[in-house]
Amino acid sequence: MRIIPYILYLLLLGLFEVIGREAVGISGVTINLAAFMVMAVSLYKTETVAAWFGFACGLVLAAPTPELMGWHALVLSGLAFVAYNVKERLNLESLYSKLLWIFGGVLMHSTVSLLISGGESFLFRLISYGLSGAVYTTVLALLFFLFKEGVITVKKIRSIF
Repeated sequence: MRIIPYILYLLLLGLFEVIGREAVGISGVTINLAAFMVMAVSLYKTETVAAWFGFACGLVLAAPTPELMGWHALVLSGLAFVAYNVKERLNLESLYSKLLWIFGGVLMHSTVSLLISGGESFLFRLISYGLSGAVYTTVLALLFFLFKEGVITVKKIRSIF
């Protein structure tokens, strides 16, 4: 296992959490990049790699709130474990099934994160931020899978212009 790409993924996640979250947010709704990255790694790598990457993403994600660091690491590691085992039992050949799988995983992560963070009006925050954030992240996943499968390439984009 090469570790350098995962370190770069963690750096990307850290930079996104510090700099990019507010830049790409739309009325408080942001991309759940940590859950998406964990789901993507669990799609293409082994169960052990996905679980450790989820644990590391949880540590990076919860760096601003150290009192919740263990919970976030546990949740993302569990998400990686569940995502890998669900992936093994599903047929994820079509783009729609991958997008539905990503949507479900991101929504599950958002729900558990809202439960951990606490506060009032859980249902309102889940519908307004969790559900719309899962849709926003699924759009990002659509672009990722289109580039990954070669439907959109740099050559095709250049031919348009």
